[in-house]
Amino acid sequence: MTAWQRLGIEPTDNQREIKKAYAKQLKLIDQDTQPEEFILLREALETAQFEAEYLIYENEDLDNSSSIFEENNSFNDRNLNSDDLNDQTLENKLKRLKHHIAIQDINFNIRDELIHFNNEIEAYKDKSISSHFRDQILDLLRKNDLDDFCYIFTEKNAENIVTNHQKIIKKEKIEYSVSSNECIQSDALSIPVILEEVSNALWNKDISDITFDKFNYLLSQQYDIPLSQQIEIKDQLQAPLAEIEIDDLQPEYFRFLELWHETYPDDIHQYNPSYYSSLLQEKLNSFLSRYKLLKNLPNEHFELLNELSGEKKFHPLKMLKLRKSLNKISKNYSTVEVIDKLQLSITQTNPNYLFLKSLSNFWKFTIINILFITITFLFFNSLIAPDNQIIVNLLITVCISLLYIFILQPILNTRILGHPGYERTLGYYLKYWCLSGFILCILTPWLPDLPHQLLSYGWFISTTILLSALLLDATPYMNRLEQSAFINIDKWIINIGLISLSIFLISVFLIIGEPDHIWFIIYSLIPICFLFYPESFRPLFYIFGYNKEDTNLTNKQIMYRSIGIIFFRLFWVFGFSYLFIKSSSQSFMYAAGLILGSILITGFSAKNLSSTLKYLTYIALCIATLYTILFPLILIYYLYQSYQAKKIILSSC
Repeated sequence: MTAWQRLGIEPTDNQREIKKAYAKQLKLIDQDTQPEEFILLREALETAQFEAEYLIYENEDLDNSSSIFEENNSFNDRNLNSDDLNDQTLENKLKRLKHHIAIQDINFNIRDELIHFNNEIEAYKDKSISSHFRDQILDLLRKNDLDDFCYIFTEKNAENIVTNHQKIIKKEKIEYSVSSNECIQSDALSIPVILEEVSNALWNKDISDITFDKFNYLLSQQYDIPLSQQIEIKDQLQAPLAEIEIDDLQPEYFRFLELWHETYPDDIHQYNPSYYSSLLQEKLNSFLSRYKLLKNLPNEHFELLNELSGEKKFHPLKMLKLRKSLNKISKNYSTVEVIDKLQLSITQTNPNYLFLKSLSNFWKFTIINILFITITFLFFNSLIAPDNQIIVNLLITVCISLLYIFILQPILNTRILGHPGYERTLGYYLKYWCLSGFILCILTPWLPDLPHQLLSYGWFISTTILLSALLLDATPYMNRLEQSAFINIDKWIINIGLISLSIFLISVFLIIGEPDHIWFIIYSLIPICFLFYPESFRPLFYIFGYNKEDTNLTNKQIMYRSIGIIFFRLFWVFGFSYLFIKSSSQSFMYAAGLILGSILITGFSAKNLSSTLKYLTYIALCIATLYTILFPLILIYYLYQSYQAKKIILSSC
């Protein structure tokens, strides 16, 4: 297939028509899954453009589909059949070589292509034609200052061709020497020697100032040296630069990438199937995605950024300084969003990262903090005479709230989550938090008012600490109780259901605790937390259910066993209360049983709970407003609309 056939047009000298044909064919190719087709199409474009410019497309009926970019590190690996070659084939290959040399294509692997061309010439039977093409290519190389490659066509021994380049380097090393303690002087040093030193330094992960100065010198010579040396510089530096593994943020390495991108700006957009080109392109993409931030960040803060990755010591004051600096650089994003753009590794359990994350996600704790302020005020207002000391109570509440919300809360979140085994610690915290609430409910009738009040407030503080840690650790898609909302009215219905259930639970605990144990209402937070954050409290379902590790059981079997065990515990609590507890204290035992039973909520996914809550709320509202006749009809209409929207969404998936 000729270049024109691949482009799908007749031979022409119209460059615009050639580009349009290329764009049309490019749309039919998936570059990710058809890289070879893309390379062949790109080659066809270059060949057609060159032939159109020099009007050499007449009578071309040969297959030009073989890629000039195909890797060929040793011509001894090819077994050519000279009978299949003719002078037109060699002529076409010579034209393509002329084209890439004329445009000084830095991505063209000229050494391998010249060796391959020489291999074909040597295999040709007619020695006069071979000599003719050899003379032409030698003239072409000399005219374009590519004399360094002439040895390919003058050496008779294949081993000499392969090793000739190393001999040139060794000769240069004998004539010149480079002192690592002296500045680079272009008139005193040879480029091959410097190139060898920089390449070795990069392979050894040496990114010091001396190496960078030499690296900068080599790339700055791109327009003052022959094409052969330009190609050699890029070829030898690309692999070691791509292989350098830098885990932490190091401006010493980023300056190499920045200079490389400035020298070869088109590389980032070009497809290259080679391993090192792809690897370097990936690193350049990563670097450019955070280039603006890295350029604006003061150098002394790079060390602080390194403290956000892996197991590091907790430095709250340094992190506050870093947060202030990042907020100045990027005002439209939170500190954590800016840090996440840097793609740091192992940040999930890093205490400094968690500290900044806690400060940045302050809005997540809004309801918890409002509840903390309210309960704290009521607590101190009940301890101190409310009539005369309300201002004092307010001052105490404000001071304690500011101390907890802005200082203690982020530090406590960091201490709980900032270590590799935090899941186990969080599991123990959940277990003892729930048990302590359950036990305090049972003991309420036998505790004096003041100790009960102190214990209840202390338990409430532990609840706010636990909730903060759980919310900070939760992924963005956890506890989404609006998953079954397919129209806007669904969201209102679900929220009405949540609020109604919460009010019902608060009322139950308030009625049981009145009038002597008003602080008993605090323990209604347990089932309410399960209702709002079922997936965060999921470990409790297995802690109080089936908590044995059995690989032979499926998830459904474990779930059913857990439900059975929780119901057995619940039956035991209610039975014991009914048989052995005084009637005056039985209500507190039943409330404790309600807490234990509410653990069943955490065994179900947020999606299932959302759907169940939505339909139950629709039914309850229809029943409650049945006497109005019109309102239930409206609710049924919206329920039908929700069902239709659900069908459309499911059918499109």
